[in-house]
Amino acid sequence: MASSHKFELLDEEVEGILDQITDKLECDVRRCKSQEERKGLLIEVEKLLKDASDSLTEMDLEIRKAPLEYRNTMNNKVLRYRDELIRHQQRYEQEKSSHSHMTNRAVLFSNTADEDSFDAVIRQKVQQGTAVLERTSGSIARSTTIAVESEQVGTEVLNELGSQRETLTRTRDRLVDTDGEISRSRRIIRSMSRNVLYNKILLIIIIILELAVLGGVVYWKFFMK
Repeated sequence: MASSHKFELLDEEVEGILDQITDKLECDVRRCKSQEERKGLLIEVEKLLKDASDSLTEMDLEIRKAPLEYRNTMNNKVLRYRDELIRHQQRYEQEKSSHSHMTNRAVLFSNTADEDSFDAVIRQKVQQGTAVLERTSGSIARSTTIAVESEQVGTEVLNELGSQRETLTRTRDRLVDTDGEISRSRRIIRSMSRNVLYNKILLIIIIILELAVLGGVVYWKFFMK
């Protein structure tokens, strides 16, 4: 199926992107020798996070096109990726906050008398914190939506299984009724066979009696005179 093939391609793509993000956040960030290098790495991570989020959105669209029996498994995979993406997003925000803090400290220490710069740093921190909360809230909302859709799919599957069970039950009842009718037919046929046999025996007895009477009459008529 075309949608299933595209879902598999997106699955491989997201898995590869998440692996890249893991390598950059767990290993590469520790090798950075300067704040500029660290900033460049964080920009790369931010782009990868956006790419992963976009791909997951496309995977959600493919799930809606897939047959009901496959949606639950596909939803579980997307939920797992979203959880991992949220962890990477939080780690990225921590690294970004740390980088910003170190940069801001350098700015503050280089010009402690500049109150405007200090206010700008505070505003930037507040904006960063607000952005983190908004992104986290969005991820939670998307996860909740997917969970609700998974529940709906599960309910539909259960309803379909219930309908199939009712159909099987009715079919079984019809088979039982048919078996009963066949048993009654067999009993009737056996009874008719016995009646036919009895009639044959009775007919043979009558023929024998008639032959005996006829023989007696012939004997009396021709041999007794």
